[in-house]
Amino acid sequence: MTADQFHYDLDQTRGVLTLHGELDEVASVELREVLTKVTDEFTTGLAIDLENVTFMPSPAIGVLASSREKARRNGVTVTFVAPAGTIAARLLTICGLEYAEAI
Repeated sequence: MTADQFHYDLDQTRGVLTLHGELDEVASVELREVLTKVTDEFTTGLAIDLENVTFMPSPAIGVLASSREKARRNGVTVTFVAPAGTIAARLLTICGLEYAEAI
């Protein structure tokens, strides 16, 4: 696995989904599946840590935004986490999506 290859870690105890690598078109499909499963299973808040994301085009942002809205309708709060200066923080700001800088 290369450093930029998409993968994720789920800490169910803390309610944190950490994403790593490039969220290209192929990864966006996998990300949608993961988020659907995770948000359907969680009954409390979920933080999606984007600190280690190295590439995030508009399809990935769309997946994140629509997943957060779906989770909200199901009563689950999803918080994007993107430390200042990261690619994710810059893109979320440009897209007007709220996020936290730390978990």
